[in-house]
Amino acid sequence: MAQSLTQKAVNNFVRGLITEAAELTFPEGASVDELNCDLRRDGTRRRRLGIEYEESFQLSSFTLSDNELVSVGNWVNVGGNADLEFLVLQKGSTLYFYNKSDLPYSAQVEAFSVNLTSYEQSGSVGAENAKCQFASLKGNLVVSSSAINTIVVEYNISSVSVSQISFKIRDFEWQGNTTTYYSNDSTPSQNRKYDAQNTGWNTGNGAPTDLTKRLTHPWYSGKDADGNYSSSEFGKIYGGTTLTGNGHYILDFFTKNRQSASGITGLTKPTDIEASRFRCVESFSGRVFYAGLESAENAGTILFSKLADTISDLGVCHQVNDPTSEYLPDLLPTDGGEIKIPDAVKIQKLYAFQNSLFVFAENGVWQISGVDGVFTADAYSVNRVSRVGLLQPETFVEAEGVPFWWSRFGIHTLSTDPVSGQGSEQNLTIPTIQSFWDAIDSDAKLKVVSTYDSINKRIYWAYPDDGEAVESKLNNFLILDIPLQAFFPWRVENQTSSTDCVVGLAFYSGYGAKELELDVLTNSGADDVVTSAGDDVVSSQVSNFNTGDPAIVLICRDGATNKLTFGGFTSSGFLDWGDTNYSSYAETGYDFIGDLISKKTAPYIVTYCRLTEEGFTGNESIGYTAIRPSSLLVSTAWDFNENFQASQQAYRKKFPVVVDPNNLDVYDYPESVITTRLKVRGSGRSVRIRYESEQGKDFLLLGWGVIQGRNPRY
Repeated sequence: MAQSLTQKAVNNFVRGLITEAAELTFPEGASVDELNCDLRRDGTRRRRLGIEYEESFQLSSFTLSDNELVSVGNWVNVGGNADLEFLVLQKGSTLYFYNKSDLPYSAQVEAFSVNLTSYEQSGSVGAENAKCQFASLKGNLVVSSSAINTIVVEYNISSVSVSQISFKIRDFEWQGNTTTYYSNDSTPSQNRKYDAQNTGWNTGNGAPTDLTKRLTHPWYSGKDADGNYSSSEFGKIYGGTTLTGNGHYILDFFTKNRQSASGITGLTKPTDIEASRFRCVESFSGRVFYAGLESAENAGTILFSKLADTISDLGVCHQVNDPTSEYLPDLLPTDGGEIKIPDAVKIQKLYAFQNSLFVFAENGVWQISGVDGVFTADAYSVNRVSRVGLLQPETFVEAEGVPFWWSRFGIHTLSTDPVSGQGSEQNLTIPTIQSFWDAIDSDAKLKVVSTYDSINKRIYWAYPDDGEAVESKLNNFLILDIPLQAFFPWRVENQTSSTDCVVGLAFYSGYGAKELELDVLTNSGADDVVTSAGDDVVSSQVSNFNTGDPAIVLICRDGATNKLTFGGFTSSGFLDWGDTNYSSYAETGYDFIGDLISKKTAPYIVTYCRLTEEGFTGNESIGYTAIRPSSLLVSTAWDFNENFQASQQAYRKKFPVVVDPNNLDVYDYPESVITTRLKVRGSGRSVRIRYESEQGKDFLLLGWGVIQGRNPRY
């Protein structure tokens, strides 16, 4: 009996890599294995472009050694100009600033830089060994890391000024044994004296000097009919066992010098030192929030500034009104303050979204929310939304307001309830690429960096090879296409020697602004407008620029000089660094052609590829070469064989092409789609197809059709 023949069309091979499906449950449109393919939302699949330096690139004046780290951030609304944006590049202990205003991007480095060693914390790992985090507020840039005292950078037209933020808090910590404070103490200890003064006793403005009274109610509750303090009147009041409010003294957060503030000697803790520094910083609700201390006492402490009007407000992390005051003790909505999350371990990242601030620690995620959509110092809530924490801060990326991050267990995101606004964690890798993710070296995961392409809606995570000796070198990319919900990997190949390499990445929107100095002329156009000192008068103005297409920009180290420049995945020569081949391939899942029992054949596969040639280069003497030629190699494997048969060329043109020497921009081919029928050998119960690139050539696979033959006997 003859075979029964059927046909199958595949035109949506863009579900990405799936490693969490078995041979009999593999989903349609996904790949078992793939590398260096670009998945497109029209259902097509193309070879990724090669990596190359940008056109007219410039090398930096500084070099990057093998052991120097690189970190990247953004400074938006620079100097209060909404169109002015800087790329902040940390190289070791120095911050460099690149204006995103013009091409080539590598030439837009500003003349100023910031030396972080000037603000280094004594005893830290060193400013050159700790990556910074950045927050923009009111045109200024706040910079933090675990190795430096937090600073703020102000932009002053072609220069910057840097200030160290001094953090001030009110002292709400009792120093003595509070179980004895419910009664009078005729011989108070020095600690009790401090506590009494911190509740308002002996602080002037009519406050009594007596420090022996119980601390269950404020001193002014004992005023007589004339408004004067009376010890006998004070004694008539029963205060119970609740302590009165304290916090009269304002102390430096990192060096709480209680002896200096109060004038009392002999305290148990005259000076309280916090040795660690804030790792995280985020602007939210008109303030700046700080977190990420590594001490046991303050690991879960978050400071937030008062509503910031000037940079002097950035360290005011306390209520303005004295809480021990008789008439104005109230906490104001605009005040700064302190939030403690005792069970948070190693806070790694703060992320503001809508009316909430999300706190990503190593052991979970917390959400700080305002009431009625507004965060204020006197009305907020804290709740834990996940017990899955953040592995390291640079794996975190925000995409369309939704956070994505790597934990110790996989890649996660938060979904937000539209009614309550509460977040809920979701693991993205368990149903998709968990095995692939698990295979990434644990040390490499600690060096992951990320960015988000907000135009093409893609997240890029980049990480090094196992055992990579160059500190910031990145060879591997894991990409998540948000609309497709598809993961797919890329890899940048090394040159044979003195290889160029990627050390960082950032997203450029294609728009920017920069300040221009324009010569002031007279009404007649004469250039003779001068100051009283005879200097030429110029006008500084901000001009907006369209810098080109939005793109992921790669920060690269030149292998010959060790200097930095910029590049991207833009080479239509399909060679990394202009001379190094990389393989692009994709393997389909297991196709059982409708049943698991019968043996089958697939006599023919018909592939559909889009024509990619765009013209010619050359001349009559040396000959003509097509621009952006394609090649697509196809092979098959039957049943569960890992070895594929010999590959066949699927990009075969039927008609010759005649070159027009007068117009090399034209590739005159009569069809826009290349259709090729391939004869397939072999048989089995299931079949897999592998599509693979050829060196230096493109491919754009639209889809394919398979004629499937089913045997009447099994």
